[in-house]
Amino acid sequence: MTPKTKIFLVTKDPKTIGHVEAVACNGSPIEIDRILPDMSYVPAYLENSGVVAGIVDIDPEPREMLSDLEAMLLSHPKTCTVVISEQITQELILSAMQAGARHFLQKGSIHNELSGVMARLLTHTGIKRKTGSIITVFSASGGCGATTVALNLAMEMRMAATKPVLVIDLDRCYGATAAYLDIKSEYGIDDVLTYEGRIDKHLIQSSSCSYKEDFHVLLSSAGTANNTKRAAGDIKPESLRLVLQACRQAYGFTVIDAPRMDEQTVKVLSELSDFTIVVFQLTLKDLKFARSIISMFKTLGLPDEKIIPLANRFQKRGPLLGTNDGKRALGTDNMYLIRSDWRSAMYCVNHGKTLAEAAPRSVIRKDIQKLATDIQVSKAEENK
Repeated sequence: MTPKTKIFLVTKDPKTIGHVEAVACNGSPIEIDRILPDMSYVPAYLENSGVVAGIVDIDPEPREMLSDLEAMLLSHPKTCTVVISEQITQELILSAMQAGARHFLQKGSIHNELSGVMARLLTHTGIKRKTGSIITVFSASGGCGATTVALNLAMEMRMAATKPVLVIDLDRCYGATAAYLDIKSEYGIDDVLTYEGRIDKHLIQSSSCSYKEDFHVLLSSAGTANNTKRAAGDIKPESLRLVLQACRQAYGFTVIDAPRMDEQTVKVLSELSDFTIVVFQLTLKDLKFARSIISMFKTLGLPDEKIIPLANRFQKRGPLLGTNDGKRALGTDNMYLIRSDWRSAMYCVNHGKTLAEAAPRSVIRKDIQKLATDIQVSKAEENK
């Protein structure tokens, strides 16, 4: 069973209690440890419970409640709090942030948004949870090499960390992962996303296929053995959240190949990912789309250290733009380079193997090894 993070809930409203309890019981990363009637109960509760996250209903006296919240957070600054209210105004949001709240949520959106908000906050705060990491690889354009990066990054993470890895192919048009690794499976990610029963780590493991003993793949519908099945409609955000939470429990690293995603899916993936990689080539078109994606991530509140711009097929001489041009276009000094090595990449694709197996001394493999190492170092420092 998926372990959850205990939280407290401050409210006197039975309707609000019911909404939060419903979310907590429906695959959310949280469970309610205690319901407190007002803020005066919180300090003593925190001293004795060890709980460091909570939801605070500021109705019907928002100013008084926010004042009490600010006083409580001065004594317990590591407490992660989400403020909820019937009304949402810029003034209230600003006041809540000044009081120390991590997020402001309107009560009408509790059912749709609370689970994702709590998952993101619990991932990016000091609350430690013994779960695996999610790495999402986005592409700025078709054919920029994002699948090659995703699969080989997963292999390098597996080898360096000696932890099981999962690759999820969200390419519902082509499903290139199946062809790249020369694998087939009866089930795939769309079967999991539309499953009507309990979504847990056992469902993920039984629906995936094994490339290696500890390297599993959830294929897209386009890459499954029965590829006449087509993906049914848009990906439901809540289903995707449940799937990713289950993946964290089953694997040390989950790498998602996510091309051509709609905005809502991009939002969910970015919220729940430990790292987001944007793959592009140094062309005007790719840089334009990469800049747009990175700007979206920053608007959603992702910290810079979680966003990894990656220029693929880099070469010092040729028709592509230079690295300084790319950095200026993206407005960043942090840009990874994967050197152009077409012969090695095609050799791996033609033989259904990763670079570590088929071209271990290639420059492209060395560059992806460095990326994997840097991600692990960053994750280790975050967990200290």
